[in-house]
Amino acid sequence: MITYWYRSVREDKLTEQPKFRTGTWIHVEAPTAEEATLLTEKFGIDPDLLADALDPDEIPRLEAEGEQLYVYMRYASRTGAQVSTSPVLLVVGPKFVASISRHAVPDLTRFMKSPTLFTTQRPKLLLQLMRHMVGSYEQTGTFLTRQIRSVRARLNVETIANRDFISFVIIEDALNNFLSELVPTGLLLNQLLSGRSSLTFFEDDRDLIEDLIQSTRQLTETSRGSLRTVVNIREAYSNIMTNNLNRQVKLLTSLTVVLTIPTIVFSFYGMNIPIPASHSNLDFPLVLGGTLAACGVALYVLYRRRWL
Repeated sequence: MITYWYRSVREDKLTEQPKFRTGTWIHVEAPTAEEATLLTEKFGIDPDLLADALDPDEIPRLEAEGEQLYVYMRYASRTGAQVSTSPVLLVVGPKFVASISRHAVPDLTRFMKSPTLFTTQRPKLLLQLMRHMVGSYEQTGTFLTRQIRSVRARLNVETIANRDFISFVIIEDALNNFLSELVPTGLLLNQLLSGRSSLTFFEDDRDLIEDLIQSTRQLTETSRGSLRTVVNIREAYSNIMTNNLNRQVKLLTSLTVVLTIPTIVFSFYGMNIPIPASHSNLDFPLVLGGTLAACGVALYVLYRRRWL
């Protein structure tokens, strides 16, 4: 789906246009084959670079082709308890800015309501779109932090469910994805700041780039800290599980030792051979009492050794 949006400094709000005009922001979501052909033929977008934008594993990077600048970004989104990231291509041409993504970009309606959004200011619009993508990591990162705290709160519970370990795997995978995407995003922003593009940024724009670089660094460090926390909690869970297993094994071993005593004694008396005092009326009480006494001593010794 292709939509055209336009707003100049003389207009109060962003409006959707029926067709393209100079200074338009072209927003494309899940383009069809016909729409991809339109983008390449009418707006001169390189077909190979456009295909890269639809690759789910594309990483953030910067490309320049002719008069157009191609900025590959990724944004984070959340569906229920699942966190995922998707690529988006930002193209800055002489007469337009285009954003092309495989899926719907989250919170785009809120972004369009920004009072400082002007589609005719191409370099600034590019930076605003990039800030929106980086902001999506902040929102999903906050959600992951709450999940980590929720799982950590269950550390005091004796019974640890498998779903807790599954939660750790999902969270750790999301944080690793964040790191693999935020680091090249920071490099991309530094390239823009150092002037390795055909765009001319004003002083306010350069301040915005510096803010984005700082935000990306903070998000990177936060993700690393959260990842370390997840690893520590997972190791603590593993230690708890191992300790509980050892306690259960020690308990079962102790019971086996105690039950072995009457088994041995009664096995002797089950043999078909003459046994001393086998005809005494006190034979059964003596054997039973002695066996129970031996079991009691074994239980006491095991208790003193902290096996029970």
